[in-house]
Amino acid sequence: MEWTYRTIERQGFSFLIAKNNSEGPHLYWFGSALYYPRVIPETLAKEFKITIVDHRGFAKRNQATTESESTYDLETVLDDFFFFQNHLQIPASFVLGHSGHGYMALAYAKKYPQLVTKLILVATGPSHGAPLQEREIYFERLASEERKEKHKSLQSLFQKQINSYPDGLEDFFNLYCVSQDALGFYDLSFDSTLFWQGVKTNKLAFDYLFGKVFAEINVENYLPFIKQPIQLILGKYDFQVAPHYTWDPILEKFPQVKRTVLDHCGHLPFLEVPNNFTKTIQLE
Repeated sequence: MEWTYRTIERQGFSFLIAKNNSEGPHLYWFGSALYYPRVIPETLAKEFKITIVDHRGFAKRNQATTESESTYDLETVLDDFFFFQNHLQIPASFVLGHSGHGYMALAYAKKYPQLVTKLILVATGPSHGAPLQEREIYFERLASEERKEKHKSLQSLFQKQINSYPDGLEDFFNLYCVSQDALGFYDLSFDSTLFWQGVKTNKLAFDYLFGKVFAEINVENYLPFIKQPIQLILGKYDFQVAPHYTWDPILEKFPQVKRTVLDHCGHLPFLEVPNNFTKTIQLE
């Protein structure tokens, strides 16, 4: 699938935008416009007209732009997505957030309901806080010895990389993500290094949003206000976020959220089981 790229300047940041050339229904995807086209398979891309927009954690920051936690406030991030949906003339559409970006999509659907026809949360736990602790128990119970050994090996390598650069490891975020491969992929042969090549991050954005805001977020403060269909798509072998069953008490209160747990995949179900994933999001 061919992707086209453009950069748009906004409030001291250069946001990368990626679009495919499909003529299917619109799918507005939050995250990195450099990373996600590399992991979206042809099966999915040919069915939807996809627009991927950087959030401020991935956008290139002008060095003259001072930053603080308020620079990356969730409301500001949502306003960016609103601006781009209007600027790029994306009609009301499916909105998708993967992993921590799912919280951005959730908040967006609450704030701008007129622009969302369906909310799709993929590989997103109830929060990055207390429920996340359950993943260690889940990993110990479900993971094979081969998976556990590979995870130990990747963690050891990552620690050596950190120790080799006492003044700070360049591309820390990217290398950290690669070190999580045994937690994120059902197929243990996957190496995500090339997926992250060239992807730059603003550390403060991730420290604040993913380490604080999404650790404290309460999805029950958002779900009652979203009247559009909500799909929650999780991988059975996803050990990077809170396990699928940590959603159980929440879904009992909000039965309108349609959860699907896909087998033979981890943190990127759209990549590992593209046919099943595509069929799932096409369901009414």
